[in-house]
Amino acid sequence: MIIRLIAGTPMRGQTDPSWRGALTDVDAYDLNDDAARARILAADGLVIGGGVDHLLLGRYRGELTAFVRAGGRVLVNGQVVKPFIDGLAVWRKLEFRGPQDVRPHQVQPHPVWAGIDYRDLHYRTGVPGIHSYERLEEIGVAGFYGRGYHLDLPEGASVVTGIGPYRLPLDYSYRIGAGEVLVHGGNDLESFSDDGYPSRVLGPNLVAWLNGGHGSAHDGAGRAAASSAALDNSTDAAGPGAGTGTRRPAAGRQPRRPAAGREPRRPGAAPRIGLLHCGAFQPLRTLADPAVAPYRIEPVYLPEADPAQLADLDVLIVGDRLHQGQLARFVPAILAALQGPGKTVIVLGENKVEQWLPGVGYSFRPTVFWMWRTGEDNGTRLRLPEDPLWEFFTPWSVSWHHHGLLHPRPGARSLVVMEEDGAESGSLLYVDEVNQPARLLVTTMDPVYHHGSGFMPGASQLLYSLLRWVTATHAPRA
Repeated sequence: MIIRLIAGTPMRGQTDPSWRGALTDVDAYDLNDDAARARILAADGLVIGGGVDHLLLGRYRGELTAFVRAGGRVLVNGQVVKPFIDGLAVWRKLEFRGPQDVRPHQVQPHPVWAGIDYRDLHYRTGVPGIHSYERLEEIGVAGFYGRGYHLDLPEGASVVTGIGPYRLPLDYSYRIGAGEVLVHGGNDLESFSDDGYPSRVLGPNLVAWLNGGHGSAHDGAGRAAASSAALDNSTDAAGPGAGTGTRRPAAGRQPRRPAAGREPRRPGAAPRIGLLHCGAFQPLRTLADPAVAPYRIEPVYLPEADPAQLADLDVLIVGDRLHQGQLARFVPAILAALQGPGKTVIVLGENKVEQWLPGVGYSFRPTVFWMWRTGEDNGTRLRLPEDPLWEFFTPWSVSWHHHGLLHPRPGARSLVVMEEDGAESGSLLYVDEVNQPARLLVTTMDPVYHHGSGFMPGASQLLYSLLRWVTATHAPRA
């Protein structure tokens, strides 16, 4: 049995190829349930999706390490910022200047990549059809497979894939006891099993490798017992309490400042800005960016935070692609914040706002991420050029890509829209200052995700522009 730990609902429009039937998707937060965790750790293999909560995984570092030691196999996707299995190396961003800087190359063979032409992993495009490598050099976007590398690899690690001309370690594997950890430092590896190219074998290869975990000598009960015994005899590098099911403060979480000790706000004082997040690597890397440090953003880690703490914030940034189950607990507090004069609420993309923001509609559209390579018009149009918001935003910061169309309530100002067949079909970014006392900005763009991933400069510009705008235009509460 293979279990894939996911962060919640996949992005709209995603489809799964047939081989994915061998993988059972399980919400990563099921690890918090003792019985569900036992079932997860009885699998032959685990796939950890790139959007999963690293703080959550870190809480179970002992159990995950013991799972491998007892013979399990794990694929770790994404950019590790807080190691959650013994031996994991921290991901480092590559400063790349062109497509060849992020080209993947085979370094050592591994059964998951058997039969793979690495050129098929270099570029991605949404342009219909099957394209030659030479054509993809013209219309494709490089960097999806990987845009960073790993140093300080664990002892005995084998580098599978190198990135760029120096073959810096991108994919690597290493053993712990009887098991193996395979790390892919980019977008989820299984997504590169493309039926139109020889890379189609990647998915079946991955399934076969994961199914080889533990071996035929163990049944599910035996594996769970072996993992438990290995845990009892292992040193948990995460510290006391990890792997016991006991809820303890996650690493990196900032304690809430008590209201009684808070200084009175002074006229012109900078706003208190909170970023709602679920511990994935993208917001963790965004929060660690020195460029955002002057804004003193307060992390609001949804699995452990108290919704009441939102009342003390002047600006709420609802981070993009949040786990819907974790977000639901905070929706009443977000709606309450919208009733606060002087507050600003910013809601970023892929958060199903049509289900909880009053009066807002949504229409799905596929994401166009290749238009700057093809010269294609993606339909994005800027409106209201005299609006004061444009003092802080550039055209590039709001026109890189989006995740569908919004239909706001009457009176909202749609500043970025989609034009289709010569007519506006919906909003990509709007500001509403009339339908509630607070100021509301909503967009289907996802800047925290892409900035934290080290991908798409326009996303970083949007994030920085939002912070400048909301700080410079903040009107302190009386």
